[in-house]
Amino acid sequence: MMPYTSPTHPRIYSRLPSVAKALRGVSDRVMLAILSTTVMLLAGCTGGESKSSTPSNSGKPSAGVASSGAGSATSKGGAKRIILLNNTDSPFWDAARAGIKKAQDDLKLTDVGFTASMDSNDGTETGQIEKLRQYGTQSDIAAVIISPISSTNPAIADELKKLKAKGVTIGCFDSDLDKKFIVNREFYVGTNNIAGGKVLGTAAKMLKPDGAPYVQFVGVDSQQNAIERMDGFTSAVGGTFAQKDRKLDDADRNRARDNVRDVIAKYPELSLLVGIWSYNAPAIVDVVKEKKIRDKFTIVTFDAEAIAIQQMGEGMIDAMVVQNPFAMGYESVRYAFAKSQGDQETLKKMFPNMGQPDGDILDTGLKVVVPPGSPLKPEMFESFGKSVEFLDLPAFQSWLKQYDLTSS
Repeated sequence: MMPYTSPTHPRIYSRLPSVAKALRGVSDRVMLAILSTTVMLLAGCTGGESKSSTPSNSGKPSAGVASSGAGSATSKGGAKRIILLNNTDSPFWDAARAGIKKAQDDLKLTDVGFTASMDSNDGTETGQIEKLRQYGTQSDIAAVIISPISSTNPAIADELKKLKAKGVTIGCFDSDLDKKFIVNREFYVGTNNIAGGKVLGTAAKMLKPDGAPYVQFVGVDSQQNAIERMDGFTSAVGGTFAQKDRKLDDADRNRARDNVRDVIAKYPELSLLVGIWSYNAPAIVDVVKEKKIRDKFTIVTFDAEAIAIQQMGEGMIDAMVVQNPFAMGYESVRYAFAKSQGDQETLKKMFPNMGQPDGDILDTGLKVVVPPGSPLKPEMFESFGKSVEFLDLPAFQSWLKQYDLTSS
């Protein structure tokens, strides 16, 4: 709409001669009101452009900030989106978000009309299926990299297949699809979870060389990373350890604590507690603190939420096997962007054996983190090779500080 223009301006009279003539003799105040209204109406009819409107920037796509969710609409010609869809919301993903942001900045995604962001699932298979269906209706999505809540759910696999058929780059991070469905994704970036379970099992075995009855705690047992970690742990500890139970909490933190209370009451011989997902560590510690029974249990866990790092510093956790979600976020974006740009050099560098068995997997490595004075030593994990790094807690905290992270 045009801004108000003085009724005495000659351009107005030239466009409105009949109006001006008809208004002769009308009071100045009335004439002013009528002419102002008429000018605004004519501006709309003639397609006049407001001075406050934004130019089209020569047809280049806008370089917007990465959105926090994938459900928002984008205008025609807007930024193309790279989306990482997690399985359930958790502080674990904060480091992955930092990696996504770093990749977006390093690769200058916004300069060429791309954004990258993480979308959070509600912890259910239905939630992920609905998210994937939404993506299928949106034309601005360049890539979807998912941590599948279920590795074997055919509906999740089918939605990924549909997106791939539309030309969307599909990958997995943190947790992979079952082997029968991996044809629906191009790559996996994350932990070797079988090795991760074995590393945690090795830590437990070295801490309790005479064996122990134990329970593993996890969100769901349909997710590939959960299956592989628990099975890897069991194979590493061997026959002198007795698994009493595997407790599922469906990513409910209150239920996670209740599970710990239940097994402590049910199995009085229990002496080893094993946390498989990031929030299981603080859930275990909360209950052990509550019952004042720290001296009875060895506690080994996956991942390093900020509260778990603090709890290790208080002497409440004996070993953590820590993933690298920062790298998961960074490398997933790096691959998806390189694919969109036809950057074969980067693709080859990231996956030099693509097309060969397991050549579509990028292992982001593991860290064994222990409190100062731990009986665990670096040489105990040398058999796992360079993908496993041994750090005491202060060294790990220094590593976090380098990347401005509070968890991993």
